[in-house]
Amino acid sequence: MQEPQNINELIRLMKNGRNESERIAAALDLGNFENKEVVKALVEQLWMETSRAVQESIVSSLTKIGSKNVAELAVELLKSDDAYLRNVGVEILATIGDSALEIFERMITHPDKDVRQLVVNAIGEGQLKEAAMILRKVIEEDEEENVVAAAVEYLGEIGGSDEDKKAIKQALNRFSSPFFQYVAEVALKKLGGSE
Repeated sequence: MQEPQNINELIRLMKNGRNESERIAAALDLGNFENKEVVKALVEQLWMETSRAVQESIVSSLTKIGSKNVAELAVELLKSDDAYLRNVGVEILATIGDSALEIFERMITHPDKDVRQLVVNAIGEGQLKEAAMILRKVIEEDEEENVVAAAVEYLGEIGGSDEDKKAIKQALNRFSSPFFQYVAEVALKKLGGSE
């Protein structure tokens, strides 16, 4: 493992390298270090970076590190006004999956429905062993139709248990818009159940 001064040098190069290529290389090299200082520097730079190529290199390093610490900081991206940063937050969380389990469980009750929707997207797109269980909880407890509809849609893709079908059928008693009815019917068909 490289010496700490090399980490500091890489952080400096990522932020202030002579050109984009040097900054990209530094951002990618930082992906080899799983420590809080590196993760914090990568996420801070992601927030302020203007080069899409450097941002993508940072995202690559964060997903490579994939620690709980990454998940803690990546979840903050879901609150950004910048659509790219929100989507990147979903991508990072979905990719690191189980390392983000605690964060997912905490964030599905976030007061902002848009953040909850993005968390559902990350869970549905991710490689998470507990995904179906968390999506069922959203379906059973969330009060926002669009958040529940997204959870139903993903559960239709990854679920399969009788509990999954039951949760979706119960949600049909709470939400009756044509949109929700359609999403639920499609999900139930995919799960091999009918209304």
